Amino acid sequence: MPVENEMILDDIIRKKMFHHVYQPIYALEDWKVFGYEALLRCKFFQNPESLFQFAMKKNRLYDLDTCSVQLALSSINARHRRFVNVYPSTVLHSFFPNFLNSINTFGRNIVFEINEAEKISDMGSLKRAIIFLKEKGYTVALDDFGKEESSLRTVIELEPDFVKMDRYFAIDLAVSKNKQEVIKMLLDICQDKNMKLILEGIEEPADLAVAKALGVHFGQGYLLGKPIPITE
Repeated sequence: MPVENEMILDDIIRKKMFHHVYQPIYALEDWKVFGYEALLRCKFFQNPESLFQFAMKKNRLYDLDTCSVQLALSSINARHRRFVNVYPSTVLHSFFPNFLNSINTFGRNIVFEINEAEKISDMGSLKRAIIFLKEKGYTVALDDFGKEESSLRTVIELEPDFVKMDRYFAIDLAVSKNKQEVIKMLLDICQDKNMKLILEGIEEPADLAVAKALGVHFGQGYLLGKPIPITE
């Protein structure tokens, strides 16, 4: 249920009144688990995005974002890559370099997944921030390519290590020549820029087979594995 209460938001952040579920990302070449994406869940908000939007409205997005990253990293070991979502404004925040120092103990096997639900207002600054992350030994993914304002320009400008295609492209991929052509085009760009492509939202065996045949590097979706608590 929605909560329009600043005090409860403060408790959620300060007391970490949320948890994460983890969804596997598979390498389609050999069907091995490549990493896990941490997805926040909170009993006070049915839709996690609503919690982040509320935090954004109350100028607490950075606090919630970094708190979520820290909890996600502390809950899963570094054997696999750990994909953690962050908003552009978090990466651009003046305190973010200090935050990176605080998570040193979790290793460098971390992929910061840039969440494009927040409009990128300063592409140049974000590009410099991504270069800084790479220099520190982290890798970067651009989330939800093909959704809303996400575009080829963003991919070319930011040059992330991974491009995650929105689940729209996985739905009926086996019978959609247009979607197959878009994926081929993006794969060509990835090859030129030394990036890897992750297709999200794979739910049907036929779509998975076509993704593999096209040369998609990694896959994520309910067919490959549902988000589950780390205890499972």
